[in-house]
Amino acid sequence: MIDKIIRYWQELTLENKLLIRQIGLASIALYVVFQLVGLLIPVAIIGYACYWFYKNILIENPRVMK
Repeated sequence: MIDKIIRYWQELTLENKLLIRQIGLASIALYVVFQLVGLLIPVAIIGYACYWFYKNILIENPRVMK
């Protein structure tokens, strides 16, 4: 199986090898971006909820902060 892959890789033109490398790098970059978005979306939601709570609850009722 590995021999077939190696032989196929050697038969490819330089343009096709470059295209395969670019697709591989793009897929890794896309994975990293999705991981960062998956981390930052909950942080943004919690941050907005805390900001909303501060603006609407704590500022209007200063006794809550005592």
